[in-house]
Amino acid sequence: MMLERSDLMLSDSTLSALLPAAVFLPVLAAVVCMVLPRSRQAVAGVVGAVLSAGAGLAVVVAVAVAGPLEHEMAGWAPPVGIALRADGMAAVFVAMTSVVALATMIMAASEQAATGKRPGFWTLAFLSWSGLVGIFLAGDLFNAYVALEVLGLSAVGLVALGGRGAPQAALRYLVVAVVGSMLLLVGIGLIYAATSTLDMQLAGERLSATHGTESLSPATLALILVATGMALKTALVPMHAWLPPAHAGSPPAVSPLMSALVVKGSFYLLLRLWLDVFPPQPTVALVLGILGAVAVIWGSLMALAQKHLKRIVAYSTVSQVGYLFLVFPLLGVPGVGEAALVAVVTMAVAHGLAKAAMFTAAGTLVLGTGTDHVDGFVGAARTQGVLTAGMIMAAVSLIGLPLSLGFSAKWQYLTVAVLEGAWWIVAVLLMGTLLATGYLLRPIAALLRSSDIYDEAARVEPRPRPAAQRWVPFFLGASAVFTGLLAAPLAELTLVGVSGP
Repeated sequence: MMLERSDLMLSDSTLSALLPAAVFLPVLAAVVCMVLPRSRQAVAGVVGAVLSAGAGLAVVVAVAVAGPLEHEMAGWAPPVGIALRADGMAAVFVAMTSVVALATMIMAASEQAATGKRPGFWTLAFLSWSGLVGIFLAGDLFNAYVALEVLGLSAVGLVALGGRGAPQAALRYLVVAVVGSMLLLVGIGLIYAATSTLDMQLAGERLSATHGTESLSPATLALILVATGMALKTALVPMHAWLPPAHAGSPPAVSPLMSALVVKGSFYLLLRLWLDVFPPQPTVALVLGILGAVAVIWGSLMALAQKHLKRIVAYSTVSQVGYLFLVFPLLGVPGVGEAALVAVVTMAVAHGLAKAAMFTAAGTLVLGTGTDHVDGFVGAARTQGVLTAGMIMAAVSLIGLPLSLGFSAKWQYLTVAVLEGAWWIVAVLLMGTLLATGYLLRPIAALLRSSDIYDEAARVEPRPRPAAQRWVPFFLGASAVFTGLLAAPLAELTLVGVSGP
């Protein structure tokens, strides 16, 4: 996908000014929360989240109405200056980040009001938010690298806020983040050496013009390094071992940010570079697709073997990440590339909403019962009806049942795979759906099960929780389902500014 510069320039500088606002408002909120006493951080955090989400959604509306946006920092145009850019795909990811982050921070505020814990959460969460938006809007390779570093380091800090085992999980994640960033940096160095620019569009144009037929050109080597680093950060099998302890052991308000959003940052950057910078690489695409297929099956099997809710949901993330990487063998196929791009973006949004719902619900159950074991939730639906409904709707989307956004994404994937004759992708989608049904029905069945057929001595009656902790998972779960009715507008927005993958 290559955007024409003439399409990106807007005469209305007010609209383009929304781009730096969306990146820097979370930074301002992080600074404010850092200097305030802990007792006031929750209120400031919610206000900052509302403003940051408003700026992000304003970018989405501007792109939908006026088309792609570009903002030249300090008025200097590339290649001398640095540009922020927002096309339809970037706008969709910004929208998902705004909705999920706002909902999660509302839940975090209720948790802090109830427990007074999690010092440092607000600053780190807002830095992660800024890093994500910076990645989505970056038009420059160096800016994208810096934003990814901000995201990675703040996410490590968030993981470290957990309980027992959190320091080890955070240290492992830090090693992964550093190695992945080093591979990305070397890849960027190779791109700069070959093109003499860090601007993504200009680099893509120059690489395409100089890309030869040699088996290991600078572009190919750079792509291998970048793909390996981003796959490591996204926890693609077999580079996934760091994810389950990091996500499952995180605090209730951190796990949804990690699973729904943080892993999307590195995947988005790989997808963006694949479309805008690197020439077609069918062999690398096939390898990524095969690893994605393995991830779908292996992550599902591991989720089936777990007995703790947060680990089930964490291994589900390993599986769901695999669906995202299935897109690479389909992107370069004439006639179906745009449909494949729509499918993967829809899948990413469906996963983000549903996984945030699952992790916020799991966090509420853990806070209310003091246990993470599935058997400890038996019969909880009697007193936690709203929470249970949110989990059920999230599971509906993750499985891919009709009407949900997850169903729309899988249907689009199936359509593209059938048109291309990629029957192995069809088989993976169907098998992954069956396995997801198995591991997601276990915790839901426990919630709905009648307590009279279970050992009452082992059951823990959930304590009452603040309303936000029950309604946030419900809202996110409902969003994961009912946004399926908006699949067509979502596809149209995704393709704004796209001239063809």
